[in-house]
Amino acid sequence: MSLELQGISVGYPTAAGCLTVVDGMSLSLERGEIGSLLGTSGCGKTTVLRAVAGFEPLQAGRIALDGVTVAGPDGQWPPERRRVGMVFQDYALFPHLCVAANVAFGLRGTTREARQARVREMLERVGLAELGGRFPHELSGGQQQRVALARALAPEPSVLLLDEPFSNLDIHTRGRLASDVRDLLKASGTTALLVTHDQAEAFAVADRIGVMDRGRILQWGDAASLYHAPQDRFVAGFIGRGALVAAATLGLEGGGEVLVRPEQVRIDPAAPIRVRLVERIFHGPETRAVLALQDGARIEADLPPDSAAAVGDELGIWFCGDAQRRFHVEA
Repeated sequence: MSLELQGISVGYPTAAGCLTVVDGMSLSLERGEIGSLLGTSGCGKTTVLRAVAGFEPLQAGRIALDGVTVAGPDGQWPPERRRVGMVFQDYALFPHLCVAANVAFGLRGTTREARQARVREMLERVGLAELGGRFPHELSGGQQQRVALARALAPEPSVLLLDEPFSNLDIHTRGRLASDVRDLLKASGTTALLVTHDQAEAFAVADRIGVMDRGRILQWGDAASLYHAPQDRFVAGFIGRGALVAAATLGLEGGGEVLVRPEQVRIDPAAPIRVRLVERIFHGPETRAVLALQDGARIEADLPPDSAAAVGDELGIWFCGDAQRRFHVEA
């Protein structure tokens, strides 16, 4: 196992005692796997990275890298012994060093020739072979991110940690760079753990994703299992577009609530479930509709391209969920 967390807890002292930020969390990644911790601000995901890197001590649990315990009941290794690379949210490039010198920073202790060869290799991998002499302020945000990635990967870390690495980029650059980062990590065989609040980023980069809430992982799996088979009420409402509504409102038996995705809703004037259109949202090739059910709950649907339905209109819908895509989540 390349990275293994067993029941780790991390907290901070307060006037009232101790605030637990990460609470008994476990996960594991095989060598070359990319994991992502996904959740809202304050859920503890960045604290997990800091604990793995050695910046935060554990209150309980164990962290192992390549099968060796680096934090646990018997002590904790300092950051410099862990061979963990980190890409920070603000990139943390050295402004007074050129691109090549930034990438070479973590290669101290090797010969000059070896450093130069490794820097050339890494700049080629991230597509910046011609920019080694430039300084960070002369680069775009996407280029700075690539330099930060090259610097973190240059010493061949056991695990690479990425803290909201795309948050400072525009939406088009983020999507393109996320795909490039995944390709780079897979080509190098690097084990990585990414934290983000953006589902699209997690889905684009990670092999396995952990949805976090209040310091705990609620579900750990691939993107498809999180979307199609959420095991927790929070996960069901958090992942993708969808809403939890009372089963009875949709004419379904069994009680509890049903997760309704937009693609499971079919608009038909003759359909038995009556809803009211409360909002139309234009999204280029599609128009999203927000529909109010009889009990006041709201769901989303995609309107047909030729739909003339207006806000306030009453519509009929069918719920087309099946055994694989309909989930009863008890309140």
